[in-house]
Order: sequence, then structure tokens, then C-alpha cells
Amino acid sequence: MRRPRSRAALLSVLVVGVLIFLGVLFVWNNVTDIFMKPVSSNPNNVTVDIQPGETTPEIANDLQRKGLIRNAFAFTIWARIKGLDTKLEAGVYKQLSPNMTISSIIDTLQNGRPDAILVLVKEGKRLEEIANTVSNSNLPNFSKTQFLTYTKHINKFPDAGKYRILKSVPENGSMEGLLFPDTYELSPKATARDVINAMLTEMSDNIAKYHLDQAAQKHNMKLYDFLTLASIVEREAGPHDDKSKIASVYWNRIYTANGKEQTGGGRMQADPTVQYARDTENPPTKYWQPLADSGSKIAPNSQWNTYNVTGLPPTPICSPGLDSLKAAANPANTNYIFFFAAKDDGKTYFQATLDEFNAEMAKHGGTR
Repeated sequence: MRRPRSRAALLSVLVVGVLIFLGVLFVWNNVTDIFMKPVSSNPNNVTVDIQPGETTPEIANDLQRKGLIRNAFAFTIWARIKGLDTKLEAGVYKQLSPNMTISSIIDTLQNGRPDAILVLVKEGKRLEEIANTVSNSNLPNFSKTQFLTYTKHINKFPDAGKYRILKSVPENGSMEGLLFPDTYELSPKATARDVINAMLTEMSDNIAKYHLDQAAQKHNMKLYDFLTLASIVEREAGPHDDKSKIASVYWNRIYTANGKEQTGGGRMQADPTVQYARDTENPPTKYWQPLADSGSKIAPNSQWNTYNVTGLPPTPICSPGLDSLKAAANPANTNYIFFFAAKDDGKTYFQATLDEFNAEMAKHGGTR
């Protein structure tokens, strides 16, 4: 009487066993597809840029977006099991392709060095700041000391003769303002010399491409003069300011009779030049802090204090970006001598006379 029940139990066990087997088979096939099979047979390499501090899930999402893996979550799990989090170097990887498995992609990222390092040099930075930026960019052969030696003493830079732009610098001058701000894709083996060559080449190429030196000549400026003006515009202009108008104000102050008359003989009266003078005399931990007093009273004897000296300062004060270079080479045709940023609405107002300036300042308040 118990035999039918035994057969039912046996049948149940068999059914459960089959279901387990099918479940395991299903999981195995999916795991195999995810981990062991590449996305496709396409052998073409895809460039992946891994930023400093980027997390494994962020990297996984980027790989999935670029068609290198099927499942970002699976990549994240497997990468953490293999310890990718602790061994990955930031940089540009160019040897990854859709015909690689997740495991082989992780091995490549984990065991190889980047094919290139991306270094962002922002507009408006002086040489010391550029040196700090590159020094913190995972370039083991880069020497900050050597970079500053070369850039502050052009005669010590081995490749100085290659660049016409360096020939415009007065004797004993530096490369301040001559290194183009941009994002650079550098070899992981890049040295200070390599970085300087890349930045000088970019500045030279952009000046030539847009004929900026020729435009500057039409406004009575030599190459070095327009670079100096561009650096001041870079530090003075806000993100939404019309840089060509700001350039016109400074150009009018030093190159027109009316401007010279209204500014005591052609004083630019530019706060950023005073900041540069102050920070050069007493190097701070953070550059470009607001002035704590009127411009004429800070570093008063410095050649860069344009409240106390006439004309352009002796050198640029920072690396200007392309927009500032274009604005300085070809300032807007205006009669403006003054300008300020209003406190009430944040707009920049321009004036042709001191009376207009004082009236507008009284109406809006101003920061410069």
C-alpha cells in the first residue's frame, strides 16, 4: 500500500532534480555569455579615458556605452573580485576592443599602463600653477623643478630655437603667457621638456591658424604685446563678459590720446596685474586672491603694478585662452575707457568718461 507513495516521492525528486539541473544550466549559460563571450568579433580598438578618482561602476557604465561589455553590473562585480579598484591607473587606454571578454578587459586595465595621460591646463594660470597641475597628473618622468627652470629661463630650454614666439620675449624673460591652455594627451613617459614643447606648439599653431599676430600689428601691437594684453583680459573677464570690449578698454587706455589723458598718461589700472605682482613678491599657497587694499598700495614698486606704471606690464601674467587671444589681437572698436561689474544685476557696464563711470557706479554699485 505504500508503493504508490514511494513512486510519487521518487518522481518528485526527479522533477526537482531536473528543474535544478535546468536552472544551473540556464545560469551557467548566462554567466558564460556575460563573462566568457565578447560583445562581438569586431577587432577595432576603442579609446577609453579613465579619470583620476573614477569609480569601478562609472568605468563599467562607460565601457557598456562604448560597446565593449554587455553588462556593467557583472563587470563591476568581477572587477572587484580581481582587485581592479586598487590597481587601476588613470589615463587613456587604446588597446580595448569589442572582441575581448570581460576578464581580458579587466586584465588589460589591471596589468597594463595607460597608452596616454590626459592633462587639463585651464585658462588664466601662471607658470607655477601649470607646474602643479602637470605634477599631479600621473607622469612619473615629469619634473616640476625642471619645468620651472626651463619656463623661467628660456636660454636653458634645449628646444628654444624652434619657436619664433620665444624670440619675441625680451632678454631674460620667461615663458609666462606663452603656454597654451588646453587638454593634452601625453605619453605616460612625458618629461617636462615634452610638456613644454606640446604647449608652445599649440600656442604657435593657434596664433598662425587665426593670424593673430597680423591682427595685432594692425592695432600697433607686437606679438609679445598682444600676448600680454590677452593675459590681462583672461584674468579680468568674467565667464559671460564680452572680452573684445574689455580688450578695447585697455587698448584705449594705453594707445589713444583720450585714454592716456583720462588715466594719468596711459595707466591700465588692472587689478589682475597687481595680484600677479603681489603673488610674485610673496608666493602664496593659492594664487589670484582678491586685493585687500586699493591697487596702487599693493606691491606699489612692482613693474607689474599698472596703477603706478604706464603702458603694458613687462610680461604676460598668465596663459590666455583662445577667446582672450582673439579679443586682444582685434579689440572692439569703441571709445570706452572705463568699465565695472555691477553688484545689483551682475552685468558689466562700459563708459567713455569718468563722469559716466561714477554715475553708473552710483546707480548699480560695482566691483571694478
